[in-house]
Amino acid sequence: MRRLKVFVINTIILTLVSLLIQSTGMIFDIYLANVIGSEGIGMFSLVMSVYFLCITLANSGITLAATRLVSEELAINSKQGAKIAIKKCVFFSLVFGVLASIILFLTSPFIVDIFLHGRISVNVLYIIAISLPFTSVTMSLSGYFTAVRRPYKNSSADVISIITKIITILLLIPKFNISDLNQVVILLVLGTTISELVCFTYSYFLYILDRRKLNDTRTNSKNFLSRILKISMPVAITSYIRSGLNTFKQLLIPIQLEKSGLACNTALSAYGMINGMAISILLFPGLIINSIASLLIPEFARYNVKKDFKKMNSVISTLFFLVIIFSFLIIGFFLMYSDEISLIAYNDINVGMFILILCPLALLMYLDHIIDAILRGIDKQVKVMYCNIADLIISVILIYFLLPVAGIAGYLIVIFVSEILNTSISTYQLYKATHFKFDLIKQFIIPCFCLIISMIIASSVHIYNNNMIFELITNAGLFLIIYLFFITTYLVISKIKNIRIF
Repeated sequence: MRRLKVFVINTIILTLVSLLIQSTGMIFDIYLANVIGSEGIGMFSLVMSVYFLCITLANSGITLAATRLVSEELAINSKQGAKIAIKKCVFFSLVFGVLASIILFLTSPFIVDIFLHGRISVNVLYIIAISLPFTSVTMSLSGYFTAVRRPYKNSSADVISIITKIITILLLIPKFNISDLNQVVILLVLGTTISELVCFTYSYFLYILDRRKLNDTRTNSKNFLSRILKISMPVAITSYIRSGLNTFKQLLIPIQLEKSGLACNTALSAYGMINGMAISILLFPGLIINSIASLLIPEFARYNVKKDFKKMNSVISTLFFLVIIFSFLIIGFFLMYSDEISLIAYNDINVGMFILILCPLALLMYLDHIIDAILRGIDKQVKVMYCNIADLIISVILIYFLLPVAGIAGYLIVIFVSEILNTSISTYQLYKATHFKFDLIKQFIIPCFCLIISMIIASSVHIYNNNMIFELITNAGLFLIIYLFFITTYLVISKIKNIRIF
């Protein structure tokens, strides 16, 4: 009971803080998009894809190893073992971070010339390289705080990071030429790098204070090195492949769009609209799912260690049902109000078109986050990577052959194929590992029916107002009330009829 209470409290804390961070970040991203335009967002997105590849090299699966090992040590009451585990994880993070930094320094000219169209200077990637060792260590410390059930420390570090990034960029904007694409990207990368350095300093300070609670001198655990390598190396190797393919995929998209007849700046703008604007809007409500997912890894690690498969399957079934209900709400919201959101946020109706087309994928995106977290918790992290690698290989092939022929429409098709394939394979892997039960009618068909009825009713009583923001808030609130009424009614009737939903 106490563990459930801690889990719920941590989820609420993470959700509230994530809401603050993501809301602030989203508002700032919208501000940036209006200042630097979709082309600037597109180029920055390409640079960030290189950044994420370098982060993968820098971390090499150590974050998961830190979470898993510390959780397992604490599960057998070995505080000293947990302390030793995190120290070794931090050391490995530092080593891989320095290695990734050196690799990026050496390859920056090639990456800029070949994949970034030579439109920015190598200084952009040099700035990123400086931050890699610090970011890698921060990620390991994040795994530690998750394992010891103090995720609010990660959340506070995230708050510090986003505030630092925003303040830095706002202070530097007057010193840069916003009409120069290269200077725009340098500005954004500088803000990101400085925020990562501040986040590292803050997180390490929290860790120094927190490790005093691990002063137990007893430990029966051994072979930390082999245990770290057992967890991290399979993840690292598959992560390298996955992240490398993903980066290649992102860098390939504008190149192949150009082959369809689009100019370079038009291709970057389209890429920026879809990846930097529309998909960002779709992922924003998923912060609640992300908060839950980050806490599932240590919980399912404990279920797995104790062989409590009955409890594990019950929790999986419940999570699926809740994610489906939530996803349908978000999908309905975007289906009905995508144009209004686009005009209010970006003053561009084209972004609303992409939101409308892609919003059904919200269900798969949110479910995939939960499934991946569960698989990592039950020591099936390599399976997760295999799923992602298979998805990326097929996506790269489709991008290479489809985009020159179909252009933007081809890219949208690739996104749908990728999400459907990834979630399907992950769900199958989870079923093989747990044999969880899922009632298609009670947990999917009926909630879907509730969504359709709610949308029909909400559309028929649409409230019009000269103020677009007021109109959106009013009608979205009305839709929310109607949808929750039907879902609640279904849950009550199911209970009365003694139907087991979970």
